[in-house]
Amino acid sequence: MNRVAVVTGGSSGIGRAVAQLLAQQGEIVYELSRSGQSTETVRHIDADVTDPAQVEAAMAQIAQQQGRIDLLVNNAGMGISGAIEFTPAEHAHRIFEVNFFGTFNCCKAALPYLRKSSDPRIINMSSVAAPIAIPFQAFYSASKAAINSLTLALANEVRGFGVRVCAVMPGDAHTGFTAARQKTVAGAEIYGAEIERAVSAMEKDEQNGMSPEKVASVVLRAANAANPRPLYTAGGKYKFFVLLAKLLPVRALNWLVGKVY
Repeated sequence: MNRVAVVTGGSSGIGRAVAQLLAQQGEIVYELSRSGQSTETVRHIDADVTDPAQVEAAMAQIAQQQGRIDLLVNNAGMGISGAIEFTPAEHAHRIFEVNFFGTFNCCKAALPYLRKSSDPRIINMSSVAAPIAIPFQAFYSASKAAINSLTLALANEVRGFGVRVCAVMPGDAHTGFTAARQKTVAGAEIYGAEIERAVSAMEKDEQNGMSPEKVASVVLRAANAANPRPLYTAGGKYKFFVLLAKLLPVRALNWLVGKVY
């Protein structure tokens, strides 16, 4: 039986690659986003993940049409950059509304249907920036670190229902995410060129990063694994960076990150 899969933020970038790859595998795929359209293989539903009512309505619609939900991929997300001191509070709140609470809203709405599945799974999109905090991307790193904590806690909470929960942490990927990032350059007169230098280095890495399809292949591996790991890292060199984050003392790791950015 083909699984019923829901991918949030599936109209572009990594989300679209995930939705397409799942469809190619034969899954029944629904894509939730604020913009997008249905294709021959992926069905689109308008939904803003920060609006619990819209998310609940979308999950109910899918369950009514298909009778179940088997897989939820929480991919919808956004990025901001800038000095913590000069980041507007509304920007900080917004990134958590999308990245963290958007994931929470979708998990909450989907779980009543996932519990009825014979092989229910939730895959949350995190980032290598979760275990490795990036300067001038503090709120993005913090929102993704929160995703990891949510993932690990939820995995234990729903284990008894057979729901498998994991997170995928991509490294730099070449997508439209870079251009869509909300950048704050306020404070340059105090921080000098540090803000621009750090953000430029990061965006250069992203433009030279892996393809969305590469990240999607890791999501698919997690979706198909008999016993998925709690956390997956996408990108060979980023696996090394995550390993360093585990092995190095925090002081040494943070010093090294500061030198890179």
